[in-house]
Amino acid sequence: MKVFVVYPGARSGWELAREGDDASLHFTAKDSAIRYGRCIADANRPSALKIETSYGRVEAAWRFEDAGPARERHRY
Repeated sequence: MKVFVVYPGARSGWELAREGDDASLHFTAKDSAIRYGRCIADANRPSALKIETSYGRVEAAWRFEDAGPARERHRY
């Protein structure tokens, strides 16, 4: 299963990367990174999208199964 992660950028904005990849996409707004991440995860089923805080804690997560709508795993 592919796992995509949205996390705060080192200096500003937000990053979106596939877990284990060195490359990431930069976004100025968190909601833009999440929306794009959900689209990428949905297109690459089965997959998951995690939103992390600057401390690495999972703030929210969605799981995209082979079929059906995304399921929100947890949100804080």
